[in-house]
Amino acid sequence: MRGTRLSSSPAARMPRRAASPSTLAAPKGHTYYAPLDFPSHSKPIGPREKLMLEALRRGTGSFLAKIFIFLLVASFAVWGVADIFRTRTATTVAEVGETEVTVEAYRQALRDEIQSISRRSGTYLTMEQARQIGLDSQVLGRLMAEAALEDEASRRNLRVPDAVVAESIRTEQAFQTPGGQFDRGAFDQYLRATGYSEGAFVARQRQLLQRRAIGEAVGGAATAPETMAAAFHRYINETRSAEFVVVSPEALGPVEEPDESVLREFYEARQAEFTAPEYRTVSLIEVTPEAVADTIEVSQEDIEAEFAARRGEFTVAERRSIEQISFDSSEAAEAAYTEITSGERTFGEVAEARGLSEQDIDLGTLTREQVVDPAVAEAAFALGEGEVSAPVEGRFSTVLLRITAVEAGHEPSLEEIAPQVRESVATARARDEILDVYDNIEDDRASGMTLQEIAETRGLEHRQVVVDQAGRSPEGEQIALPQANDLLAGVFETDIGIETDPIQVGDDGYVWYGVTEIAPSRQLDFEEARDAVAAAWVAEQQGTQVEERADELVARIEEGASLEDVAQELGTSVLSLGPVRRTQDSGDFGQAALGLMFTTPRGEVAQTTGANPAQRVIFRVTSVGVPEFEAQPDGPVSQQLQSAIANDLIGQYIDGLEAELGSRVNQEGLRIALGEQAS
Repeated sequence: MRGTRLSSSPAARMPRRAASPSTLAAPKGHTYYAPLDFPSHSKPIGPREKLMLEALRRGTGSFLAKIFIFLLVASFAVWGVADIFRTRTATTVAEVGETEVTVEAYRQALRDEIQSISRRSGTYLTMEQARQIGLDSQVLGRLMAEAALEDEASRRNLRVPDAVVAESIRTEQAFQTPGGQFDRGAFDQYLRATGYSEGAFVARQRQLLQRRAIGEAVGGAATAPETMAAAFHRYINETRSAEFVVVSPEALGPVEEPDESVLREFYEARQAEFTAPEYRTVSLIEVTPEAVADTIEVSQEDIEAEFAARRGEFTVAERRSIEQISFDSSEAAEAAYTEITSGERTFGEVAEARGLSEQDIDLGTLTREQVVDPAVAEAAFALGEGEVSAPVEGRFSTVLLRITAVEAGHEPSLEEIAPQVRESVATARARDEILDVYDNIEDDRASGMTLQEIAETRGLEHRQVVVDQAGRSPEGEQIALPQANDLLAGVFETDIGIETDPIQVGDDGYVWYGVTEIAPSRQLDFEEARDAVAAAWVAEQQGTQVEERADELVARIEEGASLEDVAQELGTSVLSLGPVRRTQDSGDFGQAALGLMFTTPRGEVAQTTGANPAQRVIFRVTSVGVPEFEAQPDGPVSQQLQSAIANDLIGQYIDGLEAELGSRVNQEGLRIALGEQAS
């Protein structure tokens, strides 16, 4: 449309909807968009217009015009209409009944799960690794199960009342003060950190409570049969003991050095094991209150004013190491005090006579404010070091006190703590300036400046690092990175030149990052990998030797040799283990050997991998302890089994729901969510 300029404002891009006269007066805080008005052609057609229409009708009747129109329609069919269908983008990854799992919801859930596992494991889990362990399928299955429950709740018109939702949020431990009151500030901080609006969070909480209510209805009454509880009780509480020897590569001597041809053959057979990881060059700007504080000037007057306002915070209070003996009566305390002052007994001997240890009478090294009982505090801080008090009528009992050490209090001068005060003032001001710095950096990025240019312009520190997905440099060193797990996740999900969102660091800091170069993973040639190839070959040879030697020794024991004979031959000693449960830490014995021990009959010998994969453990089971069982419906074993049965019932119920409601996975949407090229 010539002469028409399309607005790029957010409001102009919003879809417009028809508004009736009754809705044009919008409620406060809401906006209605009127439909686009097209002018009506109510003017009669004149003679000139009639002649033009007649000419058009005659023209379209000719043979050439028909060919032209056919070609025009065909071109629309190929280039226009087909493009409409080819460029449609899938917005869902799955549907259960009438409830959808959107691409964005799945992508966010998978990202959250990856980051959660990364934080727990201390190393970044890549998308490829997540898919190798089936995390993508697990998350999709969970979201589809939730969708099935939500669809069922909607179909049956089940709804959690607003009061119940509000109460569940108020009583959430994360949103409570130490006194058990609802903390609105903590709630708002959580919303900011997670990106939820209050309405979205309330809706999410309602869905969670609805699903929980359905789950309670389906599996809440599950009970565990006594026979099952007894078998499970034995499984987790049975104990075993064993004697064992460890066969290590060192006991068998060194492996002969391989020649070049052997190593090359080994390399050719296992080339996939010898690769260099993908490295990415990352540009970083980190802005924290501490970093900004270094650029803030603080005058001497500001330091003095801050010191005067917070003088009490800088004062180090006197502390005393206090011992206390409690008595049932004032008379007993008075009698003990007389014994101590007369020299008949010492304070420690009185405590020992009352069956009290040093730990029992030690209150710790405390300030006056830290002593709970005011009477005890008053008496303790009136004594000198080594002195014993007369009987003190405390809040809970009559006590005798002894002071074993005194740490004098100290009120520092301004000169002593001026640097600390200056840093405190600068950091407080920096927190106020962080948002201005944030806005400036975002404005600079919007103008097309690189992070390095922004840092130079704003006087900020700029870093450029080369890292792999585990945060290591090409030299194998671990690189210190701010908010490392989240940063590495973002770095390996983006591409060169893509503008990424900053990551929050702590409560007030941010880090901006961008990928400037990508060195893809590559196959190492033999010369580059030679040391790694040699080490892998030696490890394999040692493993084979150790396993073969362990098999030989087990055969000898079965023929009559003792474990002591085997240990002496290996130059080691017989070790013992147990009694232990199958879930306990087994130290050098190893979890593989522990598992095998619980399937090996008493008196028999077996061997398997030890705690060190390069070692083998040869063991004989020496005792089996079968625990007694007493049925306890509310005991931990029954509760654990009931939970497992309930989960099975709920799982079967959800499977039935999905079959009844109908479920479908949208492969195109799934590929989009996983970052693959959609077909």
